[in-house]
Amino acid sequence: MPAFQSVPSSSCLRGITLKAVGCEKCAEHASDQTTEHEWQELATQWHSMADQAARISDDASHNDRA
Repeated sequence: MPAFQSVPSSSCLRGITLKAVGCEKCAEHASDQTTEHEWQELATQWHSMADQAARISDDASHNDRA
């Protein structure tokens, strides 16, 4: 999974989250279990990146206040 080179903006975080939701929607409409599983795996990875981005953003905002 790629590391962020800078602090992700809130619009970046929203975009990453929307990618995860889009993958979940594709999984719901998959024609077979294998495809559904692949979409779910992609959604999990996007959610993980969103979580990482949120942590980085939160850490940066705490550092700015210190």
